[in-house]
Amino acid sequence: MAVNLSYGERYGWTVVQVTGEVDISGVSALRERLQRLIAEGCDQIVVDISRLAFCDSTGFAVLVATRRLLVARGGRLRLALPGPEVHTRKVLSAFGIERLFEVYDSAEEALADQRDAPKGVEAPLPKQRDAASATAD
Repeated sequence: MAVNLSYGERYGWTVVQVTGEVDISGVSALRERLQRLIAEGCDQIVVDISRLAFCDSTGFAVLVATRRLLVARGGRLRLALPGPEVHTRKVLSAFGIERLFEVYDSAEEALADQRDAPKGVEAPLPKQRDAASATAD
C-alpha cells in the first residue's frame, strides 16, 4: 500500500492528511511534501496520521526532522494520532512520540487547541456533548 497525502488550510494551520503506509518506499513523498510546504511559508502544520495503516522509523525520522525545522523557524507541528489501541500508535509511542510532539486524537482537536493560535485567527471551539448524550452512556 502506498502513502497518500492531501493538504489544505484551516484556521491558519496547514493540515496534512497522511493515509496508507509510510515506510522506506513512501517516506520520500512525505518528506518532500512537508519540506515544500515549509519552503512556501507554512509554519503552523498539523500532520493527521490518525488513519495511517503503517509507519516505520523512517516516517518517524521525517516527523522529527520536520518538527526541528519548524521550531527553528518559530513554527509549530502538531500530530493527530490514531487511537491508543491501534498498532501504529503503539509503535510511534515506543519511539517516544508523545514526549516530542503536541499530540491529539484528531485534527479537529489539534485545530481547536487555542494555545499560541496564529494571530488574527480564531480556531473552532472543541465539540461539546449535550446533556442527553451524556446521560445515555
